Amino acid sequence: MKKTHFIFLLFFSQNIFSQDLSQKVLQEYEDTLSILAHTIMYGENETIRLQANKGFISELLEVLKYKNSYSYPFDSLKSISILQPDDHSFRLFNWIIRKDDGGIKYQAYIVLPSIQKKKNLIIQIQENSNSHLDFENQIFNQDNWYGALYYKIISPKKKNNKYYTLLAWDGNSKNSVKKIIDILEIKEQKVYFGKNIFIKNNKKSKRVELEYNSKTSVSVNYDESTKKIIFDHLVALKENEEGLKTFYVPDGSYDCYQYKKGKWIFQENIDARIKKKTNKKINTKEEKGLFRK
Repeated sequence: MKKTHFIFLLFFSQNIFSQDLSQKVLQEYEDTLSILAHTIMYGENETIRLQANKGFISELLEVLKYKNSYSYPFDSLKSISILQPDDHSFRLFNWIIRKDDGGIKYQAYIVLPSIQKKKNLIIQIQENSNSHLDFENQIFNQDNWYGALYYKIISPKKKNNKYYTLLAWDGNSKNSVKKIIDILEIKEQKVYFGKNIFIKNNKKSKRVELEYNSKTSVSVNYDESTKKIIFDHLVALKENEEGLKTFYVPDGSYDCYQYKKGKWIFQENIDARIKKKTNKKINTKEEKGLFRK
């Protein structure tokens, strides 16, 4: 009898999430999440923000298991980065928690859509703050993640290329900020970051890191028409500051990585007229607020 009861509960738990929630219930979840997300961002102190984050994760994981939550927009979650590639193969939920000491904690979850009427799969991406050694040449995974806030997914240009390019912001320290260009792959429901497809001066790397002075603003954007990730060229203002990234600032010129045959190829000092063509793209959601810093 106990065995039969257990099998029933297992069957029930697997199938309840395959059912659709009504729009009203989804809206109720969103309303609760919106209040908690606001507290995560603007709570009076770190304790309050962490408590709100705990509640937010609990509510988010609960609603995201349901099949039709996968297409629900959650538009009111303004402080949460919600991204999806062109092929709709996954959703990325990503946000920050500000610490009282000025540091930042990052949270990220990837959602894979339900298969054969089962619940959606949710993968937690766990930050490991000790994972920055030789940063541009490491492979990271869902259990060993550097932590960042993603603002753009660039989808593969070929159907057989099942990796995605990510643009990210990292509020590194009080003195410097970073922008990151990375690659995401999902294999057998496992998440990996980094791929040896960035080529600069005949050298390959698995990602690109741009570090600069926290008092300046740096733009990193993708131009679809030219297949280029265009960004400010960074320099040290003084000769004795060369190599000290916390002193780097834009000099008014632009570099890029252009996508060619499955690789991102570096180009220095590109024509400024290319930059002008992307002005309309710069004034978008991903380049407001934190991402313009």
